[in-house]
This record gives sequence, C-alpha cells and structure tokens, in this order.
Amino acid sequence: MTDIIIKNSDFMDIYNKSYRLAAAVFLISNVIENNDELKTKMKKLSLDLVSMSVNLKDISFDQTNNLLRGIEKNALELISMLDIASVSGLISEMNGRVIKGEFQAFISELNKFSDKSNEDKNSSVKSIFADINKLSIENNFEKTYPINNASQSEVIKNNLSIKNGNGHKRKDTRKNMILEFIKGHNNASIKDIVPNITGCSEKTVQRELIALISENKIKKVGERRWSRYFVA
Repeated sequence: MTDIIIKNSDFMDIYNKSYRLAAAVFLISNVIENNDELKTKMKKLSLDLVSMSVNLKDISFDQTNNLLRGIEKNALELISMLDIASVSGLISEMNGRVIKGEFQAFISELNKFSDKSNEDKNSSVKSIFADINKLSIENNFEKTYPINNASQSEVIKNNLSIKNGNGHKRKDTRKNMILEFIKGHNNASIKDIVPNITGCSEKTVQRELIALISENKIKKVGERRWSRYFVA
C-alpha cells in the first residue's frame, strides 16, 4: 500500500478523549433551555468532534494532519461557546472553567499526536529510500574514490552487494569504505572523511575509525579535531 495507516493505539487516545468531552458538553448543556441556539450549536459541534475523531482510525499520514486541524478548530469553537455560556449565566462558571481546561488539554494531545504521526511518516519514508541509497553508493563509489587495482574494486563491490538486513555486514562495509578512502587520501582528517561516507554521521565514522585503529589497519596522529589518519 502506498498510504501508511496510523496505529489504532494512537487513535484510541484521541477518540476516548473526544467521546468524554462530548458527553460532558451534553451534560452541562442540559441546563440550557431547549430552544436556545447556543445549546443546539454546542451539541452539534460535540457530535462532529466525535465523528472526526473516529475518522482518524483508517486514514493516511497526509490526510491525518488535515483532519487534526479540523478537530482542533472544532475544539476551539466549543471553548468559545462555553465561555459565552458561562459569561451569560447559561452554565455555571465552575463547570465552564473545568470543561474548558479539559478541552485545552485535548488540544495539547492533538499536537503531540500530530508530531508523532509526522515522525512515523518520516521514518517510513527513510526506510523506503534505504535501498535506493545503497544502490547510489555502489554505483558511485569508484567515481568518488580512485581504486588502485582491480582486486580492491572487486572486494568493495562484493561488500556493497550485501543485504540491508545484516547489521554486521553493513558495519564491515562502512569500515571498508573508510579504509579505502584513507588508502587513497593519506593524512585525512575526519572532516575530510565524513562527507564522503554516504549515510553515516560523524559519530558513526569516529566509531569505525577507532575500530580500524584497534585492528591495526590505520594509525592516528594528533588529537580531537587535529587528528589525522594514515594507513598502518
């Protein structure tokens, strides 16, 4: 499926809160006269709030943010109506203040839900492009780093052709990429190395450099940002 569905556990938090808020609005609005337009509007908005929350269950990430904005707008409108009802004496000031606070907490939960949804979407997009990124590394490696002989090129290609599911082999691939770079660029600093190792942070490169030093494959001269790396 091209659309990514949000998790039921996340949806239930929003739905349960909207359901309780709608029930509270119905309860406190019962003291308002039946023919009052404000009472009718508040009940309709409450029912719409529950309906929109239910619709969060099975929609894509792109649709989620639009619907969350609609739910937030509905909640803000209900807060305004509760203020009007409280000021005009249609409901007690205490009841109005309590339920208003609950709506404000609900809006805060909506924002957290939206942030989490965006994080999940970004994580999923990254996973989709993982294979593409790997292929890009393989196709462009020889253009980036000069290879001195055919046997070295063959070793690198074999390492790069591994499956993404094997964490140990991925790590070996990174180390080999770093080692080959240092072979072609003796006296390299970490600032030279990091931009040329696709998909690795500076901390990851530092860990691999330490491992290569412990394996006596490279040597380091200097400390911290002045460190330089050579083939052992």
